[in-house]
Amino acid sequence: LLHALLLQWPAAAGGALRALVAVERVDDASLHPPAGPGRPGSLPLFETLPAKGRAQPFWLLARFDLAEDEDSTWLLEIAHRTSILVYLDGRLLAHSVPIDEADLPPRNLVLGNQRLVASVPPDWLGRGPHTLAVRVGAPGPSGTSLGGIRLGPAPEMQAADATRRAWLSLRTATALGALVVGLFLLSAWLVNRQERLYLGAALYLMLLALLLSPYLLAEPPLPVPWWRLSLDVADVASKALLVGIVVAASGSSWGWARRLAWGYAVIAIPVDALAAHARLPWSDFDHLWPWWALGSRLLMLGLAVAVAARGWLDRPAAQGAVTLVLCGLSLWIWCDVSFFALVWPGRIGVLDLNVVAYAGWALWVGALMHRRLLDTRRRDAELRDELATRLQQRTDELQHQFAALQASENARMAAQERERLLQEMHDGLGAQLTAAKMIAGDASLGREAVVRALEDCIRELRLAVDALSVTDGDLGLLLGSLRHRLEPGLVAAGIALQWRLVATPHLAVLKGSQARELARIVQEALSNVIHHASASRIRVATEQDDAAGVLRLSIEDDGGGMDPSRPPGRGLRNMRTRAQRLGADIRWRPGEDGRGTRLEVDLPLDGARPAP
Repeated sequence: LLHALLLQWPAAAGGALRALVAVERVDDASLHPPAGPGRPGSLPLFETLPAKGRAQPFWLLARFDLAEDEDSTWLLEIAHRTSILVYLDGRLLAHSVPIDEADLPPRNLVLGNQRLVASVPPDWLGRGPHTLAVRVGAPGPSGTSLGGIRLGPAPEMQAADATRRAWLSLRTATALGALVVGLFLLSAWLVNRQERLYLGAALYLMLLALLLSPYLLAEPPLPVPWWRLSLDVADVASKALLVGIVVAASGSSWGWARRLAWGYAVIAIPVDALAAHARLPWSDFDHLWPWWALGSRLLMLGLAVAVAARGWLDRPAAQGAVTLVLCGLSLWIWCDVSFFALVWPGRIGVLDLNVVAYAGWALWVGALMHRRLLDTRRRDAELRDELATRLQQRTDELQHQFAALQASENARMAAQERERLLQEMHDGLGAQLTAAKMIAGDASLGREAVVRALEDCIRELRLAVDALSVTDGDLGLLLGSLRHRLEPGLVAAGIALQWRLVATPHLAVLKGSQARELARIVQEALSNVIHHASASRIRVATEQDDAAGVLRLSIEDDGGGMDPSRPPGRGLRNMRTRAQRLGADIRWRPGEDGRGTRLEVDLPLDGARPAP
């Protein structure tokens, strides 16, 4: 019905428009119209390249009568797929190729039909009989076809040309739409490389646009035979991709069909490319290649229909039904346009409806990929929300655990600090109070001894408080407090104090409660000098050694020195333990002039900043 409406519609046009269908055929290869009549024939005409020998050009004669002279310009339109020469009443009216090339068969593959339009002057259209002679050249790779010849006044011809323009507009819109959607899907695949279906759909749509381009281009963009090679390869790849897309779209369990399609593409692409390069005609069925080309494509389209039917039977849904209908439509159109037209040429009228299937696939694939993209975005949004919820829950758990751990650590540090303070009070202030108690119990020592003992207790308490008050690592403030508290004791013992502090930066190792460790080392060193060294002078100095990365605190006296053979007592061991807690090095050696003892404490400068 579609063929009858679209192919024979011009014959039913009213007015002066004529569709010349009945013709006479004359087998004559000359370049001038034959004089005698020919055998009866009809249009449209379909012929293929013969298996052996070379097809000769021939003439088609169409006769018509005019009841009166015409006073307006008429138009002649012929749809053809070979070279033609057109004569009206023995006078050359139009030609599709230069006359000297009329005997040469077309070299390029032609999809669809070319269109020849010629103007007929009014003085050529007088009253009476007329003969329109069309010389049909030798068939090329696409065979020979000649549509109905239409002749009539220009306004009526333009009105009757609406169908052709509609088909051209549909092909143009389909090609551009497929190209745009294909580029969009390609960009979507570049963003998300895991979605390989986007890549397959993009390539399929762009191949459809390429296959429609011969209907839209006036001349092939590539020389012989590369244009046909490009189209044949695109046709093979599109058939394989169609099967893969149908498998994914229909949800079919036939995964093997996709692998079969890829295997077909791997084999068919080089085979068809070599055939195109060798310019093997599609219509020469004495050669094996046309049977392979048509049979393999028929197999792929049939496989697509079977896969779509299987998917719809497994999961009946509107999507599967539409996919099945499109597959069936593609198979029918391909058989009608390609298979029957080549295997049984001339048996049926051929109207190139490939654009109908292409337009359907372009719309449907674009809709499927758009839906898949939206589903993917929705799943990503749901996954992000779920991950955000889980992350918040995990964050809350970690914060709770951290708070509990921090509370436990604070309790541990507080307990450790209390233990240290208790030890300090026991070793320092406790010992002083015990000595004061003993002095107070001995009546022979007198009141002054008791007062001095109590003053020592108060000094010990103030020294502990001063050491605890330095929490920012200020070495200068710590040593200044020590000097203020300890210098009166040195003076009372007759020992002169020399104070030479060259550098007193803030030290990271003295931050917090660590300052008291250094304070106890200095206090113990000065106490040892007072009670054991018999010294008259003590020098306290600091020196910054940037090369070694330390600040060196030295305490040197001019007393009798240390006995090397005597093992270190409890006081020296405590000083070494405190230095280890600070990460400092401590050592004793003789004084500079060989007399006395020099104590050196190397404090690390890591994180130190200069004193203001």
